[in-house]
Amino acid sequence: MTRIFRLRPEELIALVFLVPTTYLTVIANVYSRRVGDLGDRHPGGLARLAVALVFLGALAAARRRWPASPWVKGLREVLPFLTCILIYTNLHDTIGFVNPHDVHDVLAALDRQLFGVVPAVWAQRFITPARTEVMSFLYLNFFWIAPSTSLLLLARRRLAEFRAATMGILLCFYFGYLLYVLFPAAPPRLVLVYEFKKNLQGYPFLMSNLSAQAFSLLPVDSRAAFPSLHAAVSLVAMVYAWRFVRPWFWVLLPFCIGLWISTVYLRHHFVVDLIAGWALAPVAVWVAPRLDAWWAARQAALGYAPARGALGGAPATALTA
Repeated sequence: MTRIFRLRPEELIALVFLVPTTYLTVIANVYSRRVGDLGDRHPGGLARLAVALVFLGALAAARRRWPASPWVKGLREVLPFLTCILIYTNLHDTIGFVNPHDVHDVLAALDRQLFGVVPAVWAQRFITPARTEVMSFLYLNFFWIAPSTSLLLLARRRLAEFRAATMGILLCFYFGYLLYVLFPAAPPRLVLVYEFKKNLQGYPFLMSNLSAQAFSLLPVDSRAAFPSLHAAVSLVAMVYAWRFVRPWFWVLLPFCIGLWISTVYLRHHFVVDLIAGWALAPVAVWVAPRLDAWWAARQAALGYAPARGALGGAPATALTA
């Protein structure tokens, strides 16, 4: 069991999620094709997994062949973000197989109790093509917001701060994935489809069309809405920006606020999903450094090299890669 400490904590957690979700993704794709009544799965889902496995194998081989290469070390730093995306797409395929007890009706009822309406439905009075384009743009910004603080710190070679931010963001993702499985919930666009009287129609060939194409890849029985990781992870990114690169916080702030609004306007989340996401963020920020410090201490005791920047912010020059 001590050999698991050759891995970094985020790598072990990724394997804990990746192995069963990959297995279930294969089963889901095969089963849906045989039965034909589970909705479309991710087009090319099995090919996506094959490419990911080849990439991981190539990285493992490169680490053995060129252990001191800065390119190989750099790939290991950013790989956890790519693995997070792979697990996320797997979860869309597999949550219904793991837990069929949906909670989205409860979430809709909570929105009505808190606000008197479901804000995602109420917001349709503001729909215009121009607003839909703006909201689609703001929503898609999540893909750079999530890793931005970490990558900025990595580019500046501030390895201790990079490690802290990366662990917080990744742990937030994985906490969210666990909650996805425990509380399966479809988004309002699927749950309340008959309450929406206006289409989210934008302009052809602009952001709304790109967003629609992206969401057409998700299975129609998607269950990955509670909590909102768009809210949680973007808030974590802002927390670390505030701590380590204060000017970047002010850059992120309007984009993150716009992102949160867009999730409701575009019918991707109930507001209670956002509230749960905001509550999750400080949990991840609190747990991450404690887990990382404990793990690095165990690695050091066993003679394994901890991650660069680990050990609770010890100088990076004192650590091996």
